Amino acid sequence: MVVNRLGGAAEGSAARGSAAQSVAVAAAVLLSSTAFSAIFADASWFLPALIMVAAITAIGAVTRSAGWRSPLIALTQLVAIAVLMVTLFSGQAVLGVLPGPASIGEVLGMLGQAGEVVRTGVPPVPADPPLQALLALGLGLVTVFVDVLAVSAGAPAVAGLVLLCLYALPASLADLMLPWWAFAAGAAGFAGLLVVGGRHPTPAGSPESGRSTLRQHAVAIGAATTALALFTGAAFTGVGTDGSLPGSRDSSSEATDGMGIRPFTSLRGQLDRDRVVELFRVTGLPQEAYLRAMTLRRFDPERGWDLEGLTQGVGADGRLPAPNGSPLPAGRELEVTIEPLGYRDPWLPIYGVPLDVSGMGEDWRYDPAAGIIFTQQRQPSRPYTERFLLPDPPATQLRSNQPAPEVDPAYLDTSGITPDVADLARRITTDEATEFDKAVALNRLFTDPANGFRYELETAPPTSADGVADFLFRGKRGYCEQFASAMAVLLRAVGIPSRVAVGFTAGTDQGETRTITTDDAHAWVEAHLPGVGWTTFDPTPLDDGRTALPNYLDRELNPTVEPQPMPGETVPPGEQPPGQAQENPRDESGVPPPGPGASGGSGWWPALAALVLALATLGAPLGFRELRRRRRVRASAEGSASAAWSEVLDQSWDRGTTSSATETARAVAGRLIHDHELDSDGAHALRGLVTAVEQHWYGHPEAARRNDSDLGDLLGKVLASFERNDPLSWRERLLPRSVLRPSGTTG
Repeated sequence: MVVNRLGGAAEGSAARGSAAQSVAVAAAVLLSSTAFSAIFADASWFLPALIMVAAITAIGAVTRSAGWRSPLIALTQLVAIAVLMVTLFSGQAVLGVLPGPASIGEVLGMLGQAGEVVRTGVPPVPADPPLQALLALGLGLVTVFVDVLAVSAGAPAVAGLVLLCLYALPASLADLMLPWWAFAAGAAGFAGLLVVGGRHPTPAGSPESGRSTLRQHAVAIGAATTALALFTGAAFTGVGTDGSLPGSRDSSSEATDGMGIRPFTSLRGQLDRDRVVELFRVTGLPQEAYLRAMTLRRFDPERGWDLEGLTQGVGADGRLPAPNGSPLPAGRELEVTIEPLGYRDPWLPIYGVPLDVSGMGEDWRYDPAAGIIFTQQRQPSRPYTERFLLPDPPATQLRSNQPAPEVDPAYLDTSGITPDVADLARRITTDEATEFDKAVALNRLFTDPANGFRYELETAPPTSADGVADFLFRGKRGYCEQFASAMAVLLRAVGIPSRVAVGFTAGTDQGETRTITTDDAHAWVEAHLPGVGWTTFDPTPLDDGRTALPNYLDRELNPTVEPQPMPGETVPPGEQPPGQAQENPRDESGVPPPGPGASGGSGWWPALAALVLALATLGAPLGFRELRRRRRVRASAEGSASAAWSEVLDQSWDRGTTSSATETARAVAGRLIHDHELDSDGAHALRGLVTAVEQHWYGHPEAARRNDSDLGDLLGKVLASFERNDPLSWRERLLPRSVLRPSGTTG
């Protein structure tokens, strides 16, 4: 009887533990799913997700309490996902809840529509039913995985890797836009999973009872400390996912008098277009070109770009001097007449490289370095004539290997550019050989739709005091000033002199004249290239036809294959541009491709997606471990002793051997040689590695640097000895223990 009572108590405790673990699983998945708030414009996705996750975990708890085996529990949960999908998202379910051909087809159609939105949409997107269905399906499958790992297999720590996958999709779509509280919520959910998962009921008074309680307390304290540290770091230091301070202040910009444009670009706010006013009428312009009013060379991380260093220049009457430090590029010499209408400003807009200007009156000055004509006296605007060079250099000149020209160092000033912004610029241009190719790559970052940037008259709400980082990594929407400001910063980050040009697009063609209005106000970028001088780039992804790309830039951003249209020829709406022919020869039969909701051929991809998710989840620890190993091997070859030592410790950890933080590196090495039975080559290499590590940590820097070249070879020999004498089992390779602990050094 006593035994039976103890057995019943144990069973009841186990049942309660299983229920608590199921609740912890549901909480962990739902809290981690808050990362999706970064890609949705509303929260309507959460209710179906809540129903799906709660139902799956409830089924797991009930079936376990009934004594079902783990494979049957998982199969039942998968069937429940199918039932819930047709119940929540189809109006044609049999008896309202059972899947049938019509309901399955409807749900598959919705998933197809969701796939199209994922492919073409730019976050944040409305959480429409198709996306709700896709997310509910994904969270349901994730819940099954986490439930199996954390409850059935008793490995809640490994389940954390599956939870981490929930951040992969929104992070890839929103690109570093994830809010700090989404990570804090996920950390809290994972901590709860660890706490509950560490509770294993044991008979009272048994020798294991005290140790079990101690383990519970240790896990709880560690999890609570981690969650508290995350919350404290995020809430009180204000550090978000990008390392910036959330809670920024708006920066205002001062407008000039009359209908002139602003003297500097603001990285936030709205472009004021209360009414459209005609500003100029241009005669004699045979092709589209930008009309430049001013250039801005000083970057202020809080205000954007503004004027600085404008000189008295020279009188603007007669022939004008060439730009400072710049040769005259190849191009077309033109002459136009510009009639100001509603324009009142101290800046005289000009085209290209001005050769001479006349008719505007007296007291106008020209600054060759800035490429600006201005006046210091208020005077009426008069029609004026400009003769100028419209640059169109050939590719050979643009990619010239001439020495870098002398240019004012102010155009290379990187003050205020944060490390993450500079790193982005370097990553984008790392494979480009010339400065022109680097500039084109940075321009393409903004104009390629795949990168998620879009033109809007309202910028995204600020999340930090750094407007450029806000725009590049989180907001990704704004108007021309944001795009020009960001690209100019990126150019300077890779050593290319840059400035922001402010003026107007080509305006509207009226036959013999062009009319430019306030709607044509624009900002673009000018980069100083060897052998060419100041060269125009435009990163703003306008879709209304107002972009006036120079021919050399249009050729790079919009490459075509034969047959090519003549210069200036446009492709009629509805026709495919050259180079984008249909890839599927069956499309020529006239049979339209099936739409997103068509059932034919679309029913396989959800199963494939689930399979890919399962394989990715299974291989995530192995992939992460391999990436870490390669990074450390590369770092050790470059002289990082700490990276080499961390890799040795993880190799030992993967094989089940731990080390204490109180041990010296030499003591740890001796024990590793013994525990893993390293051969003489491996033992000798490990001792040499320890010597290098000690010199790096405690010795003179010069002595440490003398051994840097040997670190890569020493680490390679140690790893080879590990593999020869103590190879990993398939389970140790698939689930390496070292990925479940932070990397570090010991000694």
